[in-house]
Amino acid sequence: MTSRPASSSPTRPVPSTAAIPLVPATALVLCGALMTRIQDTALNIANPALMADFGLPAATVAWISLAPMLMSASLLTIFGRLADLRGRRNLYAAGIVIFGGGSVLCALSPSFAVLIVARIVQGLGGALMGANSMAYLIEIYPPTRRGFVVGLWEAGIATGSGIGPILGGAVIEASGWQGSFGMILPMAIAMAVAVPFAMKEPMRAPGSPRFDLAGATLFGVGVASFLFALTRASVEPWGSPVVVGSLTLSVVCVVLFVRVEGLVESPMIDLGMFRSWTFTSGNLAKIAGYLPFSAHGFLLPFYLKEVLALPPTGIGSILVALPVGMFGATLVSGPLSDRIGTRILAPAGLVVQALGCVILAIASPEMGNNAPMAGLLLGGLGIGAFIAPNDSAILAATPRDRIGVANGIMGVSRTAGLLLGVAVGGAGLSARVVANGGQFLPAFHDVYWFIAVVAFAGVLLATVRDRRPA
Repeated sequence: MTSRPASSSPTRPVPSTAAIPLVPATALVLCGALMTRIQDTALNIANPALMADFGLPAATVAWISLAPMLMSASLLTIFGRLADLRGRRNLYAAGIVIFGGGSVLCALSPSFAVLIVARIVQGLGGALMGANSMAYLIEIYPPTRRGFVVGLWEAGIATGSGIGPILGGAVIEASGWQGSFGMILPMAIAMAVAVPFAMKEPMRAPGSPRFDLAGATLFGVGVASFLFALTRASVEPWGSPVVVGSLTLSVVCVVLFVRVEGLVESPMIDLGMFRSWTFTSGNLAKIAGYLPFSAHGFLLPFYLKEVLALPPTGIGSILVALPVGMFGATLVSGPLSDRIGTRILAPAGLVVQALGCVILAIASPEMGNNAPMAGLLLGGLGIGAFIAPNDSAILAATPRDRIGVANGIMGVSRTAGLLLGVAVGGAGLSARVVANGGQFLPAFHDVYWFIAVVAFAGVLLATVRDRRPA
């Protein structure tokens, strides 16, 4: 546990949570995690049908997943700050309604362009829900249960990741890709009805500071342009005009954002938060941790098909090891971090993940299914063991009136790691295949040695903490 960084905003009294029923509130928030994750992962099954119906290549259809991801990541921190100032329940309820409405629009979309717009609407709803999910639970639970809360939330995400492809496959087979959007509507309606009964707003101090609109705009545009550059870097050279232009816009927004935040009375992000080594290194460790996690999902299907010649059903049966490992580890690491602390668990999780990368870096046809299965299982166990203690440490280093902002920044770090995993995996594999004279396996090994180095760098980042205890 670490000391909190200095905050330039006035300290507000801790909200009263005595009258908030924990079980119904927790169940409602976990239902939100399940709903959004089931929707996103079910689309992986729907992609072939979407390609056939709209006559589009895979790179274009991928924007059905990328568009809401960029929208959500760009707005998470902004909505988190707004919720810190104005409350979370109404914003969470609005997110449910917008997400459910976006699902209806998706199911009724007559064209691909309309479908992308509808998915962006879903991303807006998902951002409102995501900004007020774990942050809400952190606010209503005592600090001694922080690891339990984070672990429970991540277990919900892992559960949705496992249910989505199975449920989505059955629904899509029966009713087409439109059914993958319509299937979550009953859940959204039930959740919207339950909000007034299950989700109570903690009492807050009167006279909240003004919302920093200028800072929020610069931050949102900067994050969106940076993440967009990462998405394009997976299919275009890093020196392409689109990637360079997006990164330039991001840098300009960052410079202006820092300038604006130094002038306003109540900035959207208290830059003093980044003076905490725990906060800064923890977020960098998230990027390093989620990069291998994302790369596994992108690279392993190629290995299983090209090297082991497995059919789609065989590929799916091996890939399930990743969410299974993650689910089991998150359930254990969260409560365990509340008991023994976070300093050992967070880096230990990334050590396990890095070992999984090493196994994949030496995998060969002679090892059969054992090597990819072991690598993915260790990858899932490692990221699952890392998330709860690392996030708990970050939140412990955050002033209580900035929990929403911290949650948003962690969301940006997670998304950056996920997109970097695809970018590094795609661009790296293509480049190394050329460098190895068209041979796939040596190129695969080269990429995974690099990913293993990133994972071990994450171990160092997760180890760096503020020296003074909280």
